[in-house]
Amino acid sequence: MLASTMQPNLDQLSGLDDVRNAALARWQANGWPDAKAESWRFTRLGAVVARELAPAIGMSETAHAPGAEITAIATEMKAHVIRFYNGMLDVRSLDGLPDGMTATHSLNTDFEAITAEVAGLAPVDHPVGNLSLAAMSAGLRLSVDAGVHIEQPVLLAFEGTGGTISAHPVVMVDVGISGAAVIAEWHQSQLGLSAPLVALRLGDKARLDYAKVQAEGANNVHLAATGISLGEGSVFAGFSISVGGQLARLETHVTLTGESAECGLSAIYLGRDKQHHDITTYMDHAVGHCHSSQIIRGVLDDASRGVFQGKVHVAPDAQKTDGQQMSRALLLSRKAEADAKPELEIYADDVICAHGATVGELDETQLFYLTSRGIPKATARAMLIGAFLDDAIDSVENAALAGMLRHISDGWMADVKGVSL
Repeated sequence: MLASTMQPNLDQLSGLDDVRNAALARWQANGWPDAKAESWRFTRLGAVVARELAPAIGMSETAHAPGAEITAIATEMKAHVIRFYNGMLDVRSLDGLPDGMTATHSLNTDFEAITAEVAGLAPVDHPVGNLSLAAMSAGLRLSVDAGVHIEQPVLLAFEGTGGTISAHPVVMVDVGISGAAVIAEWHQSQLGLSAPLVALRLGDKARLDYAKVQAEGANNVHLAATGISLGEGSVFAGFSISVGGQLARLETHVTLTGESAECGLSAIYLGRDKQHHDITTYMDHAVGHCHSSQIIRGVLDDASRGVFQGKVHVAPDAQKTDGQQMSRALLLSRKAEADAKPELEIYADDVICAHGATVGELDETQLFYLTSRGIPKATARAMLIGAFLDDAIDSVENAALAGMLRHISDGWMADVKGVSL
């Protein structure tokens, strides 16, 4: 493990509860993963661990207005916005939550029981989980009442500035039995390190439509860990898009704990310049009769690099499991690089599981077909790239979330060289 200054000064932490003290001890013992860690071999942290960072300790006394882009998106989605600035919760933004949703936060309550729940749902002994539990900037739990279906989207907006600041927000979402909600994360800060820890728990027959946008500043390092637990008959429809930051890793661990649960966990990464995007997933089919699907799409320009690592684990006796996974990367430059590591680990014999990965360039035959019919080459390239991305975004059933994701992909496309929208 690497000794690193890319962390808050943890020696100053005091008065932590048992869960956070345990996380602190694990972090101090292990630190950041080094080149020998198999799950991190495509995403090396050596170039960034030397950053000297200080943790965010509170909201500025000066009110910070939401960014124009977030405001516009929230208005279009008709979403309620919960704001974080430098990783700290703006409690004023909790006013007016949709009926049937309640919020508990670390600023006005004993948060020890909730941190224990988060620790139980988070990826086990994960560096981001350990660090952010110990150095938590803010803690928030959103609870959806059993049987309540909330159609208004809730947008968690993470903003902030400060190249020497690290942010460690911890968020838990708990959807009660037969409840439903629509929630999105939007990360658009200018920090040295963003390290959000998110835990999602769906009760039996619950549904959660969820999307994440990673659109951080050019010098930001974004290392995120998300843990998800699905009860019997529940449905999770999740999608992530990673477009910002210098280095970004979005890691998600899902455990299907109840039979007949369904999980759609898809993502897009879009890279240019020397960006590095990493999408890592772990899908644990702990019981039988569950279905999971993953559609991963990447487009890489210039000297950027994209990584997809996805493991589907099927436990013994988890019969009638259906686990599907497909990753495709499109290279727009000869200097771009894509790595894919799909895995199946199956201990049951009555399953339908498959995975695949492809890396390639734009199809010259398709490009010729379009240009031969009078379509300018730049427009033809845009059409092919757009169709490639739409194949993934079309899987998003919620119209508000799909529109938010297309806003990001269209904005990135507008700056691709040789493309005319």
